[in-house]
Amino acid sequence: MTEQVQPRRILVPTDFSPGAEGALDWAKALGAAFSAEVVLLHVLDLSIAALAGFPSSLAMVPAAGELLDRIRSETEQEMAKLAARWPGIKPMIREGTPRTTILDVAAEVRADLIVMGTHGRTGWTHVFFGSVAEHVVRHSRIPVLTVRQHSR
Repeated sequence: MTEQVQPRRILVPTDFSPGAEGALDWAKALGAAFSAEVVLLHVLDLSIAALAGFPSSLAMVPAAGELLDRIRSETEQEMAKLAARWPGIKPMIREGTPRTTILDVAAEVRADLIVMGTHGRTGWTHVFFGSVAEHVVRHSRIPVLTVRQHSR
């Protein structure tokens, strides 16, 4: 007889994009169905490259203090808005590289499932920027549900 799988804690990484919102919808529905805690994570990548829109692997030089404070404050405000819209979620903000930080936090909070959005990039954009979701799927020790962002 197979043991029934039931998530107790669901990790939802967000970059505040529409794709991440869709993933949060799924996570909340799964959380309600399984009475699981939903942990919403935003990874704040503060390298100069990330702030300029380039992959963080290109440069790991931290940005200037005042700019960092403003970015941290804006991130806290965005997370507070999501937490207000989705009562019951546990918001977390971490600084680091999203690819590895998501996996580290999943282990830290003992998540049973990761639900995350994907932008569905293809071609050169995918080659240069890669995919955080793809990295998480390939390296995660727990199941990952990806939710594709729909074109509007």
